[in-house]
Amino acid sequence: MKKGIYILILTIAFTLIKDRAYGQFLKEANPFADENVDDLGNVSDDFQTSFFEALKQKGIENYERAIMELNKCISMSPSSHPILYFERGKNHVFLKKYDEAALDFNKFLELEPNNEDVLEALYEVYFQQRDYDAAEATVKNLINFDVQYKEDLARIYTSTKRYNEALDLIDELDEEIGTDIYRDRLKNRLYLLSGDTSRQVKAIEKNIASNPKSEAEYLKLILLYSEQGNTQKAYETALELQKVNPYADEVHLALYKFNLNDNKIDEAISSMQKVLESTRMSAAAKHRVLNDFVLFVNGNPQYEPQLEKAIAVFDTQVGDSNIYQELASYYIKKGSKDKALPYLKKALQSDSENLELIKNTSLLLLDSGSFKDAEEIAANALDLYPSQPLLYLTYGVALNNQGKFKAAIDQLELGVDYVIDDVKMEIDFYQQLGDAHKGDGNASTASKYYNKVEQLKAQG
Repeated sequence: MKKGIYILILTIAFTLIKDRAYGQFLKEANPFADENVDDLGNVSDDFQTSFFEALKQKGIENYERAIMELNKCISMSPSSHPILYFERGKNHVFLKKYDEAALDFNKFLELEPNNEDVLEALYEVYFQQRDYDAAEATVKNLINFDVQYKEDLARIYTSTKRYNEALDLIDELDEEIGTDIYRDRLKNRLYLLSGDTSRQVKAIEKNIASNPKSEAEYLKLILLYSEQGNTQKAYETALELQKVNPYADEVHLALYKFNLNDNKIDEAISSMQKVLESTRMSAAAKHRVLNDFVLFVNGNPQYEPQLEKAIAVFDTQVGDSNIYQELASYYIKKGSKDKALPYLKKALQSDSENLELIKNTSLLLLDSGSFKDAEEIAANALDLYPSQPLLYLTYGVALNNQGKFKAAIDQLELGVDYVIDDVKMEIDFYQQLGDAHKGDGNASTASKYYNKVEQLKAQG
């Protein structure tokens, strides 16, 4: 009964407000601020009903039904109301029917050319379809409305690998409306993609000429020259920065490498320390300097104490899995596995799902006799990588060496099934299974596994 009363009230209310509210409702639904509702002229009740229903269905994300209702409106008035095509196109976009959406937006533009909102919607459709030629033609029309659309044109040029043209546009836009952070980042990305560092150097030098007190621009240039391996230019720029700010930490990024190449090792180490201790320098810059010094010490082991001091400073400043792995590799090559292990553990703490790192750490733990730690790492890793035979093998070895023979048998029997075309690993599994059964007091089963080991060795 209550439901029937509610429907009756709703029907009466809609009938009373329909005629007087239609114009206002249509105006609100219209995406164009300057649309004159009176231009729509007289429309039939059926048109009104279908139009209202289309808006309602779109509002509840029933886009197919909204399109059906708009089709009814279009059949009643195919060329009088361009907005019908825009509305239908938007529904097609929601359904990811981009070809149909493009047809609708173009139909609107036939009836009402050069409408910014429709051109923008059409551009996004073309870009979504990766139809970059059509997107380019459309966005060039949009630039007539607002020069900031040049950013979108640069986006197209970037997608089509026309990096220098994209940079030209960004430079034009900077001249016209000033720089901003987004475009600065885009330019840096374009420089990286294009590999045109000479252009980037010229741009930074131009910025320095117009603002010679800008430390940030000097730093960009120092970093750029350093990445290029142009030590001399980085050094010269660093000296210029020192004139602007004698206390700038960034100067030492260039001084370190210049002095190292000039065999002024003490000065280079001093600069390296300043880079590593700096609160202004990025982690990437610190990593690059320390990694470079690791390579230097590899050929000049007498400076290992200075390296260890630098590592201690770095350790308090940056947690970086890559540098820890590089340091571990350095010590492993020197045969100092005891020094390598702490760095592998630190690397694993910051990159706990790295499979190669897990394998290397667990193997080194076994080698150092840290069986409990190896067991823990292998057990946790198998939750992530349940089909990796090496993890089962390291798990089994760790368990065997702790006298946990039954648990070792379980893990080794599971893992051996994952071994494919690797006779050496298969031999290791059977050897460990033999040891586990022997330790568990089952000599006959152990003997079977040892025999398999000998058979595989004979085949090899």
